[in-house]
Amino acid sequence: MAKRAHAAPGRPEHAAVKTGRRPRVITAASTAAVALLVLTATAQGAVAQGGTAGSNPPKRIGAAPRVPAGATVTGTTASGTRLHLSVNLAPRDPRSLADFVTAVSTPGNAQYHHYLAKGQFASVFGPTQATVAGVSRALKAAGLTPGKVSPDGLSIPVTATAAQASHAFGTGFRNVRLKDGTTDYLNTSAPALPANVASSVTGIVGLSSINTISSHHSAVRRTSRHTSATASAVSGRGAGAATADGYTPALCADFTGSGLTDGTDYYSPGKLAGAYGMTSSATAGAGQTVAVFELENVDAASIAAYQSCVGTNTPVSHVYVDTTSGAGAPATDGSVGVESALDIEDLIGLVPGASVIDYQGPDAESATDQNVLDVYQRMVTDDQAQVISTSWGECEAVESSATANAENTVFAEAAAQGQSVVAASGDDGSSDCYRATGSTAKAVDDPASQPYVTGVGGTTMTTSGSTSTQTTWGNADGGTGGGVSARWAPVVYQGGVATTAKRAVPDVSALADPADGYPVYFQDDSESSSPVPGIVGGTSAAAPTWAAAIVQANAGTACQANGRVGFLNNALYRAARGSYPTDFWDVTSGNNSVYATGYTATAGYDEVTGLGSPREAGLTSALCPAQGSAATGASTFHALSSPKRLLDTRNGTGWGLSSLPSTKPLVAGGTAPVKVEGAGGIPSSGVTAVVLNLTVTGTTGSGSLIAWADGTGKPSTSNLNWTGASQTIAASATVKVAADGVVDLYTSSTTHLIADVQGYWTSGTTGSKYTALTPARLLDTRSKVGISTTSKITNAVISLKVRGHGGVPTGATSVVLNLTATQTVGGGYLEAYPEGATRPTASNVNWSATGTTVPNLVIVPIGSDGNVSIYVHGTSHVIADVSGYFSTSGATFQTVTPLRLLDTRQTTALGSGKTLAVQISGRDAIPSTGVKAVVLTVTVTGTTGSGYLTAWADGGSRPTASNLNWAQGRTIANQVIVPVGSDGKVDFYTNSTTNVLADVAGYIS
Repeated sequence: MAKRAHAAPGRPEHAAVKTGRRPRVITAASTAAVALLVLTATAQGAVAQGGTAGSNPPKRIGAAPRVPAGATVTGTTASGTRLHLSVNLAPRDPRSLADFVTAVSTPGNAQYHHYLAKGQFASVFGPTQATVAGVSRALKAAGLTPGKVSPDGLSIPVTATAAQASHAFGTGFRNVRLKDGTTDYLNTSAPALPANVASSVTGIVGLSSINTISSHHSAVRRTSRHTSATASAVSGRGAGAATADGYTPALCADFTGSGLTDGTDYYSPGKLAGAYGMTSSATAGAGQTVAVFELENVDAASIAAYQSCVGTNTPVSHVYVDTTSGAGAPATDGSVGVESALDIEDLIGLVPGASVIDYQGPDAESATDQNVLDVYQRMVTDDQAQVISTSWGECEAVESSATANAENTVFAEAAAQGQSVVAASGDDGSSDCYRATGSTAKAVDDPASQPYVTGVGGTTMTTSGSTSTQTTWGNADGGTGGGVSARWAPVVYQGGVATTAKRAVPDVSALADPADGYPVYFQDDSESSSPVPGIVGGTSAAAPTWAAAIVQANAGTACQANGRVGFLNNALYRAARGSYPTDFWDVTSGNNSVYATGYTATAGYDEVTGLGSPREAGLTSALCPAQGSAATGASTFHALSSPKRLLDTRNGTGWGLSSLPSTKPLVAGGTAPVKVEGAGGIPSSGVTAVVLNLTVTGTTGSGSLIAWADGTGKPSTSNLNWTGASQTIAASATVKVAADGVVDLYTSSTTHLIADVQGYWTSGTTGSKYTALTPARLLDTRSKVGISTTSKITNAVISLKVRGHGGVPTGATSVVLNLTATQTVGGGYLEAYPEGATRPTASNVNWSATGTTVPNLVIVPIGSDGNVSIYVHGTSHVIADVSGYFSTSGATFQTVTPLRLLDTRQTTALGSGKTLAVQISGRDAIPSTGVKAVVLTVTVTGTTGSGYLTAWADGGSRPTASNLNWAQGRTIANQVIVPVGSDGKVDFYTNSTTNVLADVAGYIS
C-alpha cells in the first residue's frame, strides 16, 4: 500500500497518495494461464450454447465499463483468472420499497418509524422465490454454479473463471494498467442474460476489478510528544479496551502538553461536542450501536491508547467480510490503520456510551467493487447498528452502474430498517475524480452521492472562549468534496433547498480541516513500538462526527419516545425547512476549488457544506418529531374570502429554507413540498384536503405536474399538463393533506410554479356541504349569455349573477364554476372573486398566446349581492359554467389516494361525437353505493382538432355546458366535480377525437 507523506509538526499537508492502492498483478486459478480471446461473437455464441437463446434471446444489462482516463490496455485476461461475482436482483416492487421508506420517514404517516425487523426485508421487498429460482436456473444453464442467495434476497454469489464468465455472460475480458501502476481487468461488453430473467437483474458486480476506492483523511500531523506515556502504558499489539480512569473529554497530557491549543490546533472530544451543542459525558450514546466501514486492519493498541487517554471503556468489536482476522497489511506503518483509528476513536470520544462495530473487508489495495458491496450488504443485513459510518469512497465516474445500482438497493434496505448511513464526501474539492483519473472536471463521491446516504462535507473551525467560527475547508492541499451527481435524479427531500438538476452533495458538514483536526493514536513502527499521538483531518473525520450526532439523537428523549431517526435525509431537510437557524450552523464563506474552480459557500444550502453543521440541541428533537395523525372521514368545505399564495418560486414565497427563500425554478424531475396546514389562513390541524390553483409559468418545454400528500407514494396521475416552452397555464386540484400538513408538487420539466389556495376541507361539520348541479352555462361573452355584449372583454370586470341562476339557491355561500378563456389575444389571465371584495392578486385562468382556449375549475365565495366578479386582464372571450355550490346543507367529501380511472391511450381514443360511460362507484376506495359526485382531474391529449368535453351523470341528459375546451394539438387538464349516476357511472362526451384521462381525487357522499 502506498504510504502517506508525513507532515511536519505545525500546519499539515494533504496526503500525497490516498490510502488504498499500489501496483498489483492479475493472478490466475491455473498455472497454465491461457489468454482469453476477446471475440464478442464467440462470447455471444457461448451464451446461446448455455441455453439462453431461442425464445429467450440474450439481453444485455447495463453498459460495459469504460477504460479509465490515463489507463492503458495491456492485453487479454488469463482465462483461469478467478472472479468473485454477484448477480444483483431488483426488489420485487422497487416503487413500493421507495414508498415504504418515505412512509416510515414521514411524521403522521401510519407507518412512521415502524421499520422492518431484522431479516424481514427478503420476505417483504426482496425478489420472489420464483425470481431467485429463475435467475439461478439461467446461471446454471450457462455453466455457472450459483451460491446461496443473500439473506435479503438481493444477490446471488457466483465464483467463476474468466472463461466461464465469458461463456455465461457473452463478454470478453482485457487487462488495463491504471495511472498508478495497478493492473486490473474489465469486461469488454455489458453482460447478457436470457431476456426472461434479465429484467430482474440490476447488474452483475465483479466483472471488473477496477476499484479506486480510498479513504478520505489527510496526512497525520505529529504532536511534539512523540513518545507517549499513555500509549506505553497500554499492553502490546493485541491490546483490548483500556482501563478507564474517568471520562476526560479534554484528553490527556499527550495532547494537552504538546504545545498545541485545543480549539485552534486540534479539537478534543469535549471542545468539539461543545462547539456543536452535543452532550459530553461518559454515557453519551448509551444503548446505541454504530458501525464503521473499513478496508484495512485496525490497530487494537492504538484504540486502547486512545481509550486510556480519554478515560473510556467503549466496547469495540470486529466483523470480517471476505477476509479474516490478521489478514492483509498490518496497521503498523503510520499509514495503514490511520483511517480506522480516526473513525473509531472519534466515535469513542463523542459517544463513549455506545458500542462500535468495525466491519472490515480486504485491504483497499486489493479490494474489488464486489468486496465493497459485500461489506455494505453485511452491515445492513446484520442490522446490528442503528447508524453506519463510512469514510471511504470513489468518484462516481469510475464506479460501474452495476455497483452503484446494487449499493442503492442495499442503502434503501438500510433506510427501510431504520438505519442511518453517513458517508464522507471526499477531500478533493469539486474534482473528486482527480486522484483516480487526473481529471479536474466537476465530480462527486460515491457513496456520499447515493440518494439513501447522507453525504458529509468538511469545514475549518476556530474557537476562542465560548465563540466558534466556521468556514469551508478548502485549500491547495485539499478540501471538502461537493457538487452535483451525474448519476442520480433530483431527490424529493432536497426540493426547494438544493435546486440542482440532479442530486446535490453534500447534505451536511462538520470539522475536517487537518490544521485544526482530530487527535488520534496510531501506530508507526519506524518511530515507536507503541502508538503515537497525532492530529488528522479530512471528511473522513466529519462523517463519524455526524454519526455521533445521530447516535446522540437516537439516545435522546425525543427519539426514545418517537422512534430512532432512521433515514436521515428526509428528517434533515424537513428540519431545515422548519427551523433552519435553530437546527443547523450555516457555513457561508469559502469554496472547494482545490484543483479547479468549484463551488462557493453561500447562505443556506450549497454544494460545499450542504445545510451546514449540527446544532445538536435543536436538531435532536427535530429529527424525531411525534407521530401525529392525519385527519380523515367525512369533510366539509371552507372557502377562503380570497385566494392565498402558498408557493411562488419566482420570488421565494414558500420556497427554500425557513429563513432563506430561493428564487430558482423547480427543476425537471424535482419536487416542491408545500406547507399547507398553518399557512394562508388554513388551520394547523384537522385538514383533510386542500383546493389549490396550480400555475406553471416560464416553462422550458412540454411537461406535467403531479400533486399528492407528502409522505405517500407519488401517484401516476397528473393535475396539469403543458405542451411547450414559455407557457403560463393553470389548473385547480383537490389534494389530500397528510398529517404533516404538507403536499408535494412534482414537475417533469423545469418551470416556475405557483400554488394558490382557494379553500380547504376539514373533518367535522363546521364547514359547508356540497350540492352537485346539472352543469349550466351562466356566462358566454360570445353569445350574450349572462352579459349584454358579444365583444371580447379587455381589461375589465364582469359582474356575474350567481344566486338564483343555474340552480344555485339564495342560501349558497360558494359556487363551483368552470371558467374558460377562449379566442384569446396575446397573454392574460382571469381572476374570480366575490363581488364587493378587493380583487385578489392570484389568478385562476392564464394564457400566453393568441388564439388559445384554456379552462379551469374555480371555487369562489358569492358576494353579498349574490354575484361573482370576474376580472379579465388582457383580451378574451369568457365562458362560465356552474356545476355545484356549497351551503349549510348537502353532502360531505371524502379523500382518496389519487388513481387513474380512465386512460383511452391504453384502448381506443374517444371519437368525435361519441360518449363513453366510466364506472366510478366501487373503484379504488370509492364505495359502491351512496356516491353523489366525484372529484376528477380530466385530461385530453393527442387532440386531432379544436373541441370540447362534457362530463355528466350517466342516465341523465348531456348538458350544454363544457368542462374542457382545447385547440388542436394541445394537452389540457381540468378539475371536474361531476355528479354520479344511479348506476355509479359518469359519462364523457367529446365533439372531436381525442384521448381522455380521468384521475380521481375524492368523492361526495
